Amino acid sequence: MLRTRKPLPAQRISAKVQRAKDQSVAPGPEDEILNDDERKFLAWETRYPSPRAQGQIRRETYYTVAVVFASIAGLFIAWHGLLAAYASSGCVMCDPLTLRRYLYLAFSGLLGGALFALKYLYKVVARGYWNEDRALWRYTSPILSSGLALAIGALTDAGLFGFATNQSASGSSFVALGFIVGYFADSASRKMQEVAETLFGHPLKKPRKQ
Repeated sequence: MLRTRKPLPAQRISAKVQRAKDQSVAPGPEDEILNDDERKFLAWETRYPSPRAQGQIRRETYYTVAVVFASIAGLFIAWHGLLAAYASSGCVMCDPLTLRRYLYLAFSGLLGGALFALKYLYKVVARGYWNEDRALWRYTSPILSSGLALAIGALTDAGLFGFATNQSASGSSFVALGFIVGYFADSASRKMQEVAETLFGHPLKKPRKQ
């Protein structure tokens, strides 16, 4: 009696990928309302049969959630004022309040960037667009958002955007500004490019000849 050969792991994964494609539907205008992830009714199995892909998705999720909690902890530390007071101790020119405001910007920008990365991660995973090449973006995006929030806060304080943040000791305006910049980091980056082009000129535009 002949035994049936079991399919190889690669063949099993390929079959599952094909089944995931068969269970998908074309995107429609109702996707944002129903949140069906472009799947057929009762199509519940994962679109990522590879253990390697599943492990990478879990690691990215753990990292992003950890950054969210770390940024919240950083905001609490900044609000407490101990870090600002310690860093400015022994420094005559250092202002603890100013340092605290910039800590608000950095940590709230980190929070906004991490929340955006987390939202992006679960959307692309659910809809089948997750890929390994985006891992670098997902790991570095919150850090980039934090740096942008810090820079935008400094530019705002300098009056280069035409408005200034509230100078109250609570720091709520700095937290709000940092979070918005971090969550919409791409838009903030474009705004900084506009400021740079205004100050230094557009790199592609040549000066007119007199």
